[in-house]
Amino acid sequence: MVVTAAWQVITAPRILAVSPAPGSFTALSTITVKVHVSGLNSLSGVSVRLDDKDVTRDVVYHGDDVTLRRSGLPDGKHVIALTADTNNLYRRHVDRTWQFNVDTAAPALAVSSPRRGAELTANPVVFTGTAEPGALISGDSGTGASVPAGADGSYSISLTLKDGRLGVPIHATDKAGNVTTVRRTLTVDTQAPALTVTRLGTATVSDPQVRVYTADPVSTPRVTVAVDGTTVASRRQHGTRTLHLGTLSEGTHTIACTSTDSVGHVATHNETFLVDSTEKLGDATLGPGAVGADVKQLQKLLKLNHLYHGARTGIYDASTAKAVRAMQKRLSETPTSLAAPDVVAALTGRIVVDQTKLKLYFYLYGKLKFVFPVATGQPAWPTPDGVFHIVVMSKDPTWIPPDSPWAKGLEPVPAGPGNPLGTRWMGTSAPGVGIHGCPEDWSIGTHASHGCVRMHIRDAETLYNYVKVGMPVIIHW
Repeated sequence: MVVTAAWQVITAPRILAVSPAPGSFTALSTITVKVHVSGLNSLSGVSVRLDDKDVTRDVVYHGDDVTLRRSGLPDGKHVIALTADTNNLYRRHVDRTWQFNVDTAAPALAVSSPRRGAELTANPVVFTGTAEPGALISGDSGTGASVPAGADGSYSISLTLKDGRLGVPIHATDKAGNVTTVRRTLTVDTQAPALTVTRLGTATVSDPQVRVYTADPVSTPRVTVAVDGTTVASRRQHGTRTLHLGTLSEGTHTIACTSTDSVGHVATHNETFLVDSTEKLGDATLGPGAVGADVKQLQKLLKLNHLYHGARTGIYDASTAKAVRAMQKRLSETPTSLAAPDVVAALTGRIVVDQTKLKLYFYLYGKLKFVFPVATGQPAWPTPDGVFHIVVMSKDPTWIPPDSPWAKGLEPVPAGPGNPLGTRWMGTSAPGVGIHGCPEDWSIGTHASHGCVRMHIRDAETLYNYVKVGMPVIIHW
């Protein structure tokens, strides 16, 4: 009797598995219901109901499986019930009731921020919006991050994105596996542009160039180059370009290069460099930091003009700059500490015209070299007083009649005997006024010219050999 009871327990029919699983969700409106029952062949009175409707006649039996296929199920909750009788003494009856859900609709999804076309400068990027409550929100950032929408449908998810103009997909996946995707277009720019500037070190030309490379994954950066605080180039650039820095004085200079992208990230390069383009004094402007034989010669000239009292080191130091500024003040120029060719010419020599004595005094290296008699302007066309400088020099010039009433109707006179300018012309910065030879020797020593300073032809030729463009000319009574 005990053996028989045990056998009844062991062989009692039971439902081992059901599909769809209890409480599950499916995105299919056509489903296959399957019930796996041990001892199915011992059952009688099998009844299957779907949503309280008897569908027993539609089931198919195969081995221990009861199968039912149904199409067109509406979205929502569905209930399956299976009951049967057995001849087993231990279990006279089997039954199972469970429910599953059909959901064929894609979940709602909206992205409220960031806005379309937004330019973002930080990572991670936080996306917020609303979706079907409980839907799983995810993105394609490569992090695998996902968050469920809350009971009210709201969500917030952080995604780490690469820099660039992006179309970022946000996915909402419901419990049935339906997916809705919203793509948000935006720009992420978290880094400054790449910037590489070829170092200058020591430039051996007065108009150096620099190679600048810049790139940005989002925009074409604007490259700005400033030398000694003055902008020399500003342009949009992607890749490598060679930029001209302009003509620079000999000496030390600073270069500041920036590359700025569309959202304001800035990459910078700053450098101090030296220009040492020549050893010949007067060929280039000299400034603080310059070195070489030309600087040593400049210091010699400054010392001869009683402006510099240091050693001839060949280094353009603070003492040299102070002496140059003193010379510029003497020339009534704005002190800049830059020894331009006109300053060098002034240090070499200067011309002084005394209209009272009708004499021209030429000073070379701070010492009086020549004194020449001259003629200056007559009362109707006076020679101007002031500090001027030589701007042009010419041998055997052609005389061109000036735009003045006294020259009306006159024709140009080519070089040669009888030319009103003689054989040498040294034009000054005073309009129309120059120093020149004159074939009318009798006029020298009088106020007979139309504003120019006349000299004997042989004296003008002698003076011409010492004069340089930029040399100061001081005219006074």
